[in-house]
Amino acid sequence: MTQVPAGQARGPLGVVAALGTAQTVAWASSYYLPAILAAPIARDLGLAPTYVFGALSGALVISGLLGPRVGHAIDTFGGRSLLAISNLVFVAGLLLLSVAHGVTVLIAAWALLGIGMDMGLYEAAFATLARIYGTNARRTITGITLIAGFASTLGWPLTTWLASEYGWRVACQVWAAIHIAVALPLNLSLPRAVPLDQQARPRPGAIQQSGRQSEAFAMVLLAYMFAAASFVSSGISAIQSWPRLFGQRPAGFKWIPAGLC
Repeated sequence: MTQVPAGQARGPLGVVAALGTAQTVAWASSYYLPAILAAPIARDLGLAPTYVFGALSGALVISGLLGPRVGHAIDTFGGRSLLAISNLVFVAGLLLLSVAHGVTVLIAAWALLGIGMDMGLYEAAFATLARIYGTNARRTITGITLIAGFASTLGWPLTTWLASEYGWRVACQVWAAIHIAVALPLNLSLPRAVPLDQQARPRPGAIQQSGRQSEAFAMVLLAYMFAAASFVSSGISAIQSWPRLFGQRPAGFKWIPAGLC
């Protein structure tokens, strides 16, 4: 029986649509969640909003610390299963957050969400595409970035409506249901990566020192780009949520439409 190479069973356009949609759900239900829910969560738990944003910061730290292990797992086994598991971790974190009544459960919930963010956001998705398509992954990465770039545009209005109509706890539960009903099947539909032992390996000595230096420079540049993008998006999110938290806009800033974030 002839084995179908990874990525050919489903065309790149289908992979971009599936993974881009799953990424939109992942971002909207984790990183962009506090911009809308920080105020009602803090008010309901009797905490300052800084506790909620502090929990998010802790989740980002956990995500960064686990990054090398997740990257190694994707390099070894591919990212399809890991992305699917991330949906289950997101579900656990969101459901735990929805039943939080104190700071302890709040922190535990965001710790789970931090693990899910490490396993299920851009870094893991891009590494998964690189394992599937190799050097041909650039176009699919661009397409997924364009789709998932609307995570705040789509996620903030939905989260706002759910929180205003049914409360922030129901909003978290609905996002958990979306992970199960939408994102998990989409991630499971991704093609499997070819095992490393079946991939063509370069001849010994083929990789020169200059190539290794170029790769190291590219990795440093990529890390800087991710850090800069996260810094900018975090600042925009903070500006957007400022009136909800403190009842006034920060001095010197104008309102930024959500669609531009």
